[in-house]
Amino acid sequence: MSEVTGKAFDFSLLKKMIRYIKPYQKVFWGAFLLTILLSGLSTIRPILIKSAIDDYILKYDSQGLLMISGVLFALLFVEAAFQFLFIYLANYLGQSIIKDLRDKLFKHIMRFKLSFFDKTPIGTLITRNISDIETISQIFSDGLLVIFGDLLKITVMVVAMFIVFDWKLVLISLSVIPILFYATRWFQKNIKVVFQDVRNQVSNLNAFVQEHLIGMKIVQLFNKEDAEMHKFMEINDKHRKANIRSIWYFSIFLPIIEILSAVSIGLAVWYGGIQAATGGDVTLGDITAIIIFINMLYRPLRQLADRFNTLQMGMVASDRVMSLLEKGDDIEGFGTDEIHNVNGKITFKDVSFYYNPDEPILKNVSFTAEAGKTIAIVGATGAGKSTIISLLMGFYRYQNGSVAIDGKEITELDLDNLRSHFALVLQDVFLFSDSILNNITLKSDIDLELVKEAAKKIGVDEFIDKLPGKYDYDVKERGGMLSAGQRQLMSFLRAYITNPEILVLDEATSSVDTHTEELIQNAIDVITEGRTSIIIAHRLATIQKADKILVLDKGEVMEEGTHHELLAKKGYYAKLYDMQFNNEESAA
Repeated sequence: MSEVTGKAFDFSLLKKMIRYIKPYQKVFWGAFLLTILLSGLSTIRPILIKSAIDDYILKYDSQGLLMISGVLFALLFVEAAFQFLFIYLANYLGQSIIKDLRDKLFKHIMRFKLSFFDKTPIGTLITRNISDIETISQIFSDGLLVIFGDLLKITVMVVAMFIVFDWKLVLISLSVIPILFYATRWFQKNIKVVFQDVRNQVSNLNAFVQEHLIGMKIVQLFNKEDAEMHKFMEINDKHRKANIRSIWYFSIFLPIIEILSAVSIGLAVWYGGIQAATGGDVTLGDITAIIIFINMLYRPLRQLADRFNTLQMGMVASDRVMSLLEKGDDIEGFGTDEIHNVNGKITFKDVSFYYNPDEPILKNVSFTAEAGKTIAIVGATGAGKSTIISLLMGFYRYQNGSVAIDGKEITELDLDNLRSHFALVLQDVFLFSDSILNNITLKSDIDLELVKEAAKKIGVDEFIDKLPGKYDYDVKERGGMLSAGQRQLMSFLRAYITNPEILVLDEATSSVDTHTEELIQNAIDVITEGRTSIIIAHRLATIQKADKILVLDKGEVMEEGTHHELLAKKGYYAKLYDMQFNNEESAA
């Protein structure tokens, strides 16, 4: 969560955001020029109206009045055209910048370590990448340029008023401006804290909804709808209260502007009327024009509250997005070396790993997986089996020891290069809301015929051919239109077509029926042939053909050997096997 500084405006943060204007400088400067032209055009109108009253209406000059009316009409048309161009360019600029920023943020997020996602709610990241960045666009479309234009317009109008009218009339009319300045500063100081709270509550709301929609099966299974609804109502109420606090400040600030505007007009009419009635230098045209000027002056002042609202919300969102972009300690990164023509020999030597120093996950783990051979890793839940895979693929960095592929330390390798030699099949298969083909190829340039050929080799083609649309069948979100076994078979095909040097199967058969397990076992035999394979298995019957079996317990290697060697030892593995075999007989 970003720290609230209490400053009404953070110019260092603004400078960071302005850098993103660079590719669109022509658009920016075009919009900037239009703000200058608009400030001048809007100031001319009241002066022309003053001239129309004093020089033509009071002197009964209809011809002159017609001429100046035509000038006013033309001026309004030009001003409307410039206003259209300004709005278009400002919004074009804002949308272009957030497109670049969203691309950069998403790319940045994809490089974070898995440990970052372990401790960061997904809903929070969605808020950063979607609604926060959308809010940032308003800095450029409705914030900076518009505020600059309003301030320039105010400045030009005030200068013009002193040039055109009696200076005493102008001073008296604008004598309440210091009160407005003080009220604006108070508003700016307090509204930033409120907006920070609003954005935090939006993030909390998104995180809660996203998490509970994904976990709705659990909520309904345990009849927790009412309890979770109560939590949602509490979070939603905090969101409501945060917004109401911002409304409270606006409900005070806007009436202050209206009152001060009315007072300014009253003072202008009072002093100007006295001067006109007593033969002073103030004319009827002056009084009319200055009333128009005051209305035009207070309109941008009144709108500045909304503009500042927009800018402040954008700056708060910018602070949160930039904090994430500047977060470097969670970025993945090993070395820059690359390996090619990998044989697949894997060596772990005295590897230790922990999230917290007093809670070791792996303790001095050593083993070797020979190139082209299959090694199975077994052990109770929490023994450290999946952690070995995560370290090998660079998802986490080990604290001690060495992990090498073909003798090359993996921490010296570029991560993209390292992972290009792996294919991973997980127990919990993730599929995107897309077609069968795109989920298998992940939209790479792999030809459909090659996919079909691979599907036949591992026995996956049968169930795909029975689906409506076959390879074009949309599996929907997380593959919800397929069974667990079908999703698992798809993950095998996805791994197989990448032709990896090293294959990793993590509990790939633990949640499927017997028939599907036979298909998967056949797929395993096909895709492990001739390549280094690591199989993490819960069911020991599936790994009896492995060239080596590694037995883990509480992060330590207890035994290693073939299936028959380990049974002969009558040690830890034999106990696990007998326990599982007896349980399966009892279940039968």
